[in-house]
Amino acid sequence: MSLRIHFTADDLARITVAPRPDPMWELVNSLHTLQARQAVPEHAPWLRHVRKRLARSDLRGPIRLLTTLVPPAGDLPDFLTPPPHGGGLEAARDLIRATPAARLRSEIASFAGRRKTTPSTWLRRLAEGDRAARQELDGAVLTYFRELLAPQIHLIDAVVQADRAHHGRDVLEGGAERLLNTLSPSIRWEPPTLVADYPRDGDLHLGGRGISLVPSFFCTGRPITLIDPGLPPVLVYPASRRSGFAAPLDGLPELLGRTRAMALCALVSPCATGELARRIGVSIGTASKHASVLRKARLITSTRRGGEVVHALTPLGRELAQGRRGVSWCCGT
Repeated sequence: MSLRIHFTADDLARITVAPRPDPMWELVNSLHTLQARQAVPEHAPWLRHVRKRLARSDLRGPIRLLTTLVPPAGDLPDFLTPPPHGGGLEAARDLIRATPAARLRSEIASFAGRRKTTPSTWLRRLAEGDRAARQELDGAVLTYFRELLAPQIHLIDAVVQADRAHHGRDVLEGGAERLLNTLSPSIRWEPPTLVADYPRDGDLHLGGRGISLVPSFFCTGRPITLIDPGLPPVLVYPASRRSGFAAPLDGLPELLGRTRAMALCALVSPCATGELARRIGVSIGTASKHASVLRKARLITSTRRGGEVVHALTPLGRELAQGRRGVSWCCGT
């Protein structure tokens, strides 16, 4: 089954690629990952981080609330993923909080109908526009993002930025059609239609509106779009993890060990030992040991600042971490 996205000449001129990870698309896609029976290897560091957080904090309430709206697979209400914007999570939360009551009722009713389930008491309250229910949803979004996504955002951002760099070269070398033909193995360009593997057959006519392409770290396999064709068109697709751009360094994880290689990559942005531990999903003691080995190999420097030790890459460490073309390989396959 396929989703067919129909382009006009105007649409080809109005394609945009998100400049950074979209917070709400990453949030809902990560919830799919969290509920999956089997995760892809690229998400293993994040899942380790989640397990450690769950052992220390009571996050099951916010997760339970969010999974009421985000099932393991399938559609979710469009209001959870407002149009791409540059305002980050705060702007997205503002848009979600401002969702008109009529839209909440309509989308939640359709969602429950597709799931063939009876809405929970909380979901019925939300559909009715109950202020407390809206606040509970906003609190769950903020807590989930702050505790489970923000500490790993450098890994998410590295993959999305690498994907954007790849596709920037595609546009320079072959224009919009080259871009559309190289998005993902599950997407193919059959002019003037973009055909994507999808859970059901459907057509989306852009009609000159253009489309926002959103690479996502947590999106795997098939791309995702909105349910309502009247909303600004968007296609969320798996961020590329092409290994060809760093081929001379592909053996580095085997040389250093995967976790130590991840630590090297995580230090593209300098940080203290505790933050390094959060970034790669290990204990502070383990992070300190990895930093010590990297320091002895002259790949990083460590400087005491007050009560913390801050680690940063040396020129050699940066070259290894980013590869000869400046593309991070730390989350590559």
